[in-house]
Amino acid sequence: MFGINKKIKDMQKDPKKAIDEADKTLNTGLTGFLTKSFMGKEFTQQMNQGLDKAKQYTDYNNISQTGMGATAEVLTIEDTGALVNFNPVVRMKLRVQPQFGAGFETTAEAAVSKIAVPRVGDKINIKYNPVNTSEIVVI
Repeated sequence: MFGINKKIKDMQKDPKKAIDEADKTLNTGLTGFLTKSFMGKEFTQQMNQGLDKAKQYTDYNNISQTGMGATAEVLTIEDTGALVNFNPVVRMKLRVQPQFGAGFETTAEAAVSKIAVPRVGDKINIKYNPVNTSEIVVI
């Protein structure tokens, strides 16, 4: 009805479209106004923070496909309190050794498996964005 089923199917295929649609619904038009009016400014800010995290981690899917492979030694690790698909997001300081080129240190946030959270001293396999080395994916 009114193309809604097609729109839902498109969003199920592409998470970025779903996140963009949620952002548009929350922040514009009548539904945005009603959400802000009835739910309050604090709720809207929390929802926008969640959407920003979701946007950030959908970009990481691209890194897992096109990023540069490397091994990294975990120097420090701390929990951020955030979850992605029920897996914890951690902030790690890493000593990265790319497959080609010189090593470097970086600090990055990444979602890790809740049953295999890295510890200080562990060596992990990652992919990283060579343009912004703080964008990594633990593989």
